[in-house]
Amino acid sequence: MKYIIGNWKSNQNLTESLIWIDGIQSIKPNFHKDLTVILCLPFTDISGFNHKLSDLNIPIITGAQNVSHLPPGKHSGEVTANMLSELVSYCIVGHSERRREFNETCEMVAEKTRLLLENSITPIVCLDIPYIDEQIKELFQKNIDVSRCFFVYEPISAIGTGTAMDPVETNHVTNQIGFLTDNQAPILYGGSVTADNVNMFVDQGRIDGVLVGTDSLEPTLFTEIINSIS
Repeated sequence: MKYIIGNWKSNQNLTESLIWIDGIQSIKPNFHKDLTVILCLPFTDISGFNHKLSDLNIPIITGAQNVSHLPPGKHSGEVTANMLSELVSYCIVGHSERRREFNETCEMVAEKTRLLLENSITPIVCLDIPYIDEQIKELFQKNIDVSRCFFVYEPISAIGTGTAMDPVETNHVTNQIGFLTDNQAPILYGGSVTADNVNMFVDQGRIDGVLVGTDSLEPTLFTEIINSIS
């Protein structure tokens, strides 16, 4: 099985997201049976997006881009894993942007991962050098079953720059992640992924798919990536 995960970040309101679905529906990507496509949306888009996906029978699974590290309670403005459990099957945690802009720590990311798993949501844990070892160690310290997670090697140097990492070098890092997680979980690459380079990554021995940022916002470009892998 190969995986494509789109991450819209803080883009697309609900109206724009429904227009995006219409675009995908008109283009008709080749959703191969051995390819899982996941789209991680802003919280405000998820419910309406789910309804339209269901109506059109498009085989895309929805995910969230973040979750609170706190349980349900008096935490104004927080979106908990319990809230998300009726809306999504996946959730990104530990993205480098959240580490940089919101000072998220490995401990916070591990706690989010634990809460997601308790609510039957698959965590998509983002990793980069130099905190790969520290983050995975923190997961084990919380007795988290890493076989129920996805991991994404997402180097800061490649995110949004238009310059992807070297696929062979990337495969070395994903092999390291595989070793640290006992090769129990899917491992993906993220960072300036396009239709032109996606197969150079998924053809590597230890890369199970890609996390796509910018090119997931445009139905035509996202379809080209889907079709390239399919």
